[in-house]
Amino acid sequence: MRAGLPASDLLAWPALLLAPLLALGYQSIVYAMVWPACEAQSSTALHVVSALTLAASVAMTLLAWRAWAGSARSADAVRPVTDSDAGKVASRPRFVALMATLVGAFASLAIAAMWFPVWVLSPCH
Repeated sequence: MRAGLPASDLLAWPALLLAPLLALGYQSIVYAMVWPACEAQSSTALHVVSALTLAASVAMTLLAWRAWAGSARSADAVRPVTDSDAGKVASRPRFVALMATLVGAFASLAIAAMWFPVWVLSPCH
């Protein structure tokens, strides 16, 4: 880690790396929980796991968005976001924060889309 790296730059990494893994893990966990939920005739556990997973993904996305919005307020933020390809190291944390926000939002959307069938269908179908 560089000596001058602000802590706000580290807020983007969970949304970039963990939110997609959380979506994949959610799919596996809920799929494994369908049989016990069918036997118990209750989908409460499926909803609890879904809500906790979505809340964690949204929280990571909000942290990434906060890092991106905080970097936009800095004095060097007048350049375009994709300016990081030009070799300007100062604009790279802003670009990473933007990508982390987008990836986290997509993972949250995927989790919400996978939660929808839990609402609509019975665990036994």
